[in-house]
Amino acid sequence: MGNEKRKALSGVVKSLRLGAIAALGLGIVAFVFAFLAHGLDWRTGLDWARKLLFVVGSLCLVTGGCGLLVSGRDRPDGIMTPHEDDTFRSFWHEVGLPWGAAVSVAAVSFLAVGTVVEMLVFLTA
Repeated sequence: MGNEKRKALSGVVKSLRLGAIAALGLGIVAFVFAFLAHGLDWRTGLDWARKLLFVVGSLCLVTGGCGLLVSGRDRPDGIMTPHEDDTFRSFWHEVGLPWGAAVSVAAVSFLAVGTVVEMLVFLTA
């Protein structure tokens, strides 16, 4: 496996891991808020967490797709477009992925955690 592929795979794993951590944090905050706001009903807390994770995951997919579309570049060595600056270029070199791809991959974690919470909702119903 080449060094570029290894770095890209490492970037995908890092994006998935950080996306899962963010999704768990957001799910816990949404659960606690709904749990306390609706009279200590844990089913309502799970339902709110599920809905919020799916909404945020979907918005992350759209944002990542738009980021890939607007960046207009397929390699980190390419000519800079007017829509990017050194922040995007340094992100690519640090993570191994363009920021739009990293956001799209992290969205998969949000949707996966949302699916697990949805299974919990329907198993406890």
